[in-house]
Amino acid sequence: MRSFSIILVASTATLLAACQEYVDVPPNYIGLLLTPTGYDGSIYTPGQVDIGTQSSTHRGNRLVLIQRSGFAVKEQFMKGDPENPRDSEDHRCVVGPRLEPMTLDTRLLMALPDYSTTDGKNDLMRLALLGNPKPAGREPRTLELTAQSIYHEQARLQVRGKIREICAQYESVEAVFRSIADTSDSGFSKRIKRAVAAALVQSNVPLQLVDAVVSNVKPDPSVMDAIAAKQAAEKRVEAIGVITKFLADDPDGARKLVYRMQVLQEIIAKADEKGRSTIFMTDISGGPAIVPVPTPAR
Repeated sequence: MRSFSIILVASTATLLAACQEYVDVPPNYIGLLLTPTGYDGSIYTPGQVDIGTQSSTHRGNRLVLIQRSGFAVKEQFMKGDPENPRDSEDHRCVVGPRLEPMTLDTRLLMALPDYSTTDGKNDLMRLALLGNPKPAGREPRTLELTAQSIYHEQARLQVRGKIREICAQYESVEAVFRSIADTSDSGFSKRIKRAVAAALVQSNVPLQLVDAVVSNVKPDPSVMDAIAAKQAAEKRVEAIGVITKFLADDPDGARKLVYRMQVLQEIIAKADEKGRSTIFMTDISGGPAIVPVPTPAR
């Protein structure tokens, strides 16, 4: 009888061992148990999880791993796609009524919902339902779901659309540059951050936006040339005003005469640079009768 009991206990232990299969939840990950009928609703922290056995038809539980740390996304608005050499389309933002093209990078830092709370746990389960887990390594019954993939599949188009809307609201690229320097809530970066957060909510994607940073803002080269030409013209107008005032305060005409001679000297110098001999004859009337010429001391 005792021998029979020992055999029965050993058989039971063997049967229980056959019904168990442990898989690891690595550090910095959490696990969700995907059963044949859906997720079981539990969140598994780093350690080992018994996912049970599977039938001869491979029907059984799977462990879905999700990385706990935050992740960064860089949305680029530029000509072409650096990750796709075949992409030659123009993805730049358009600014203002003149439709000025503008290059822009927006770096987004995102995190998973706080699953220590009831609402956060519900958001995490909803996030798992939105994603498409992929096989993780060599473990046939372990899958991995990345928050990045959920963002790209569910929210990226809406986020890029919101960023474009913000850019289009500015009068010009110059206005965007002025707004970048504004650190208040009405500044460019803060507006982009609010727009991205709104896009995530509208997409029903429960990711938390930690921060949004704008960088690499560049207008089209033609716009840069126009801005430089405008600034140069403003400087010329300013210089003309200074010279006009200087010459106006000239009771005996000496300043006007000297200025005229300097201008003629510059014209001749430019002509000499091109290999041309130029003689200018001009009337020096209107100035003082005698312009003193320095003579060597004896």
